[in-house]
Amino acid sequence: MINEIISNYKILKQIGSGGMGTVYLAQHTTLERYAAVKVLNPEYSNNKFFKDRFLNEATTLAKLNHPNIVILYDFIEYEGKLLIIMEYAEGQTLDLIINQNTFKDKKYVVKVISQVLDGLSYAHKQNVIHRDIKPSNIIIGENNISKILDFGIAKLTNTNLNLTKTGTRMGSVCYMSPEQILGKEVDLRSDIYSVGITLYELMTGNNPYNNDTLSDYEIQTRIINAPLIHNNDDIPENMRHVVNKATAKLPEERYSSCEEFNNELVSTEYFNPLKTNSTVETSDFGRKTKLISNIQNIERADNKQKENNKYLIPIFLGIAVILFGIAIFYLTSLDNDIDTGSKKNVTKTEAEIKKQVENVPEKKIINKTNSQSEAEKEEIKSTVNNLLNSWENMDVNSFFSNLTNDYKYESVEGVRRNYSERRNKAYDIFSKNKFINISTSDMTIDVADNYAEVRYRQKYNSTTVNESTIKKLYLRKEDNRWKVYKELSGFN
Repeated sequence: MINEIISNYKILKQIGSGGMGTVYLAQHTTLERYAAVKVLNPEYSNNKFFKDRFLNEATTLAKLNHPNIVILYDFIEYEGKLLIIMEYAEGQTLDLIINQNTFKDKKYVVKVISQVLDGLSYAHKQNVIHRDIKPSNIIIGENNISKILDFGIAKLTNTNLNLTKTGTRMGSVCYMSPEQILGKEVDLRSDIYSVGITLYELMTGNNPYNNDTLSDYEIQTRIINAPLIHNNDDIPENMRHVVNKATAKLPEERYSSCEEFNNELVSTEYFNPLKTNSTVETSDFGRKTKLISNIQNIERADNKQKENNKYLIPIFLGIAVILFGIAIFYLTSLDNDIDTGSKKNVTKTEAEIKKQVENVPEKKIINKTNSQSEAEKEEIKSTVNNLLNSWENMDVNSFFSNLTNDYKYESVEGVRRNYSERRNKAYDIFSKNKFINISTSDMTIDVADNYAEVRYRQKYNSTTVNESTIKKLYLRKEDNRWKVYKELSGFN
């Protein structure tokens, strides 16, 4: 098929193959857009079961439009061949990344799996269950954007379409849920189980049930009966809880939705990070735990010292008195300096500023120093403008690239949404709007260390909304880039 032109797509080269079909890279002869063309293998073309399954993939993809799912362009029957033309997602599949051990840290793991859950959440709301989630069906593209591939055995829950008979297993055995192994009816919680196994494999580098010495029957028996085995050095305690709940043997003991799974997964990013080259604690919880441990060790050491060295106590007290006197002298001198006009700037720690922003969002951050450059404010303004332009252009990926994973939204009307809920709402809004026009005025930017508050008035016009409101954005710097972690709408 190489160099053939099929429905304005020129076949360039083969890029993959599987049990049912072959995938080619193609380019539209007019638009110059690249596409992936999946062709059903000839030996299956006259097989009604496989033909229906292939057609099901096209039908399923046609219902889905999400940045974390490959997009269907067309479905064609050409010279007795069945072809699906879909988005070409350039990148590496997750199984190759796992084999090469090229992922870096827990933040990467959370980002990849969180996006998979976003895509699945959307699919589930369209009444589509994937049923074959695994690393080789997840491709990681530019900016670490995850996309779900291969809906060939997906199930449409609101139709009578049934590609399997009772007792038939479909999927990849090492990622199958127990109910799939048993040939029972499956729902969205089966996808949640498969994501849990994928999460485990991404963190440890190994599938818990993939063993070359085991037969399929032995693997299936373990999936149904044996508990998941964790390597404590590879998976933090709170992440083990997430994996255990996602991969519970009984569906009713798993997360009830991808949103619930995603929310708990994202929350683990701020506690007990995976081992990296950095020695810096990344959470208040970690710092507090370490502090408590240190205090306990000190107390034990002090007690032992008191028992063995009773006569040293007077000496220590004498030294303490001297040090106390020096401290009093120093503080008195410092007060005198302040009184005579020698003013010293005191800046808050990042933790204090973050607490102020999160607990009292209505109060502006006060810029304590004059060292914050105008260039810093320009970077913040650029982030805000990019956010607004992306929304106006209905570019979901660009919009959410400016938000942190723990982003929260709240309006004066009482509407509250987290990152995942805001993302799903964006698709709903964009599907109903033909055009969006945004204008802003009276923008102010206050910066303190790595945190900032932006306040402005926004006028928003579309086919369904016409409003003017006060917006407040709270930003922090992550990886040398400003991102929004809280948005308030309508609050004065």
